Amino acid sequence: MSIISLLPNLRLDPKDLQIRTFTVEKLLEPLIIQVTTLVNCPKNPSSKKKGCSKKAPILLQSVEEATWNLLDKGEKIAKDASMFKEEISAALLDVRNASEALKKTAKEFTKDSCNLPKREAVAQAARTLLTAVTRLLILADMLDVMYLLQHITAFQRTFESLQSASDKSELQKKYQKFGEELEALDCLTYKRQQDLKSSDKRDEIAGARASLKRNSSLLRSVCSAYLEHSDVTSLKASKDAVCNEIQKALSAISNASQGVEDQKVQSASCSETLGSALDDLEKLIIIDPLIVSEKQIRPSLEKRLESIISGAALVADSSCTRDTHRENIIRECNAIRQTLQDLLSEYMSNMMCIGASLLKHFRHARHKSASNNCPSTENRQTTFLLPLHTEPMESITPAD
Repeated sequence: MSIISLLPNLRLDPKDLQIRTFTVEKLLEPLIIQVTTLVNCPKNPSSKKKGCSKKAPILLQSVEEATWNLLDKGEKIAKDASMFKEEISAALLDVRNASEALKKTAKEFTKDSCNLPKREAVAQAARTLLTAVTRLLILADMLDVMYLLQHITAFQRTFESLQSASDKSELQKKYQKFGEELEALDCLTYKRQQDLKSSDKRDEIAGARASLKRNSSLLRSVCSAYLEHSDVTSLKASKDAVCNEIQKALSAISNASQGVEDQKVQSASCSETLGSALDDLEKLIIIDPLIVSEKQIRPSLEKRLESIISGAALVADSSCTRDTHRENIIRECNAIRQTLQDLLSEYMSNMMCIGASLLKHFRHARHKSASNNCPSTENRQTTFLLPLHTEPMESITPAD
């Protein structure tokens, strides 16, 4: 049976050698350092006896020790593992064979480190060993992922069972089990979150964990209310909404823990979210009053504002929104609309003040120039003293 078929949610490829966790990286690091140092052993380490390296045997011993440590860990994992025993055993055999091959080629290389073919042979053997060890560690990492996915699957079964509870007594009993499994799942999820190298995946798991806790706390109340009033459409909608959010959070945890992109998250357009609309408005209102144009900026700001209000209206109209929250949303929507109008008025007022100030300074400069009777600037003064609103400059002819 293949690894992928063991669990439908498992989407990791054992042939993919991408290192996704700090644990695998940390375990590989000593071996990589020793192998790299061995391969890069100086060609002429001794001036007395060229071609014979004293450092290489020590490096080879370090490589062997690092490999033995990994083999020891791998054997313990294979012994305790309930799955992938055959795959892990095969990976262990590959590591042993690669280690023996490196040992053999490295001994030949240490006797004649100036020999290029021997250097290339030890480099190839080292790459083979690193590949085998990486595959072994990735299989061990897949065991951790499988363990997490098994908990998610068990949690989903309890979650589905809770939704089908027929009375409050059954609901109470199943919700207690649901809470215990949620605590265990959150602990495993947190460990995976901390171990992932990708900051994006860590953020996705953190968000999914928060959503799972938040909606799980609401699940009991909405299910209890629906049991009492199963004929109320809004209660059923509330229950379905909470259940959907829990399911989305579980899917996000499953995908992010494996380093897989969440298709649902990808398909959602960021520009359609309420948060992005708020960000867009915040960027637009930071403008220079000296260059603001009401005809250009007002429609753009009002368009962004309406997108925010539309998004807020969807939240307000949701069956999960309490009446007090709905009133607060409506009040804040009206407040932000009025604030925008005040902001635009302030911009226009500033423009008028700036324009009046510039006109005042301009007239003062004209008056000062008029008092200057220097003949050499007579024509220039005449042009300068023209009214503000006059004919185009091309139609003005200088006086004789």
